[in-house]
Amino acid sequence: MLLGVIPVIATPTRQCKLPTMKQLESLEAWKGAQRSARLAYRLTMRPPLERHFGLSDQIRRAAVSIPANIVEGYALGTTPQFLRHLKIALGSAAELQCHLRIASDLSLVENTKETAVTLDRTIRLLVGLIRKLTRSSQSPFPNPQSPHGQAARSFTR
Repeated sequence: MLLGVIPVIATPTRQCKLPTMKQLESLEAWKGAQRSARLAYRLTMRPPLERHFGLSDQIRRAAVSIPANIVEGYALGTTPQFLRHLKIALGSAAELQCHLRIASDLSLVENTKETAVTLDRTIRLLVGLIRKLTRSSQSPFPNPQSPHGQAARSFTR
């Protein structure tokens, strides 16, 4: 369990600070990811899906990847790394959604409404968090090391 606020970490280009979060568990996206993973994993433990190893394995891997990537990005302690891992978690959530649709189309799972609703909410929360962090991490000044920074300085001389 991660406790406390992530400190400001100096990077070669600028300082980054994650939003003030006392605990990762306070994020609704994290809670949704955990719940989605549990629900989807449980579906793979019921017949007939449990007998279809390939698809159930893919569902399990995608399901646990969602919260795992959120926690990994958070633990790295910088906004760019957290954003990168949130996007990976979003990709895993979309992958899980696809696998569950296929399993449903093949009549391998039943009663997936709760899982589908929870996963859809998790995806919306991840998209919102990504947008919020992207907006708050953008600097009004170009990176002096980037080609855009070079061009901006040449116009001011």
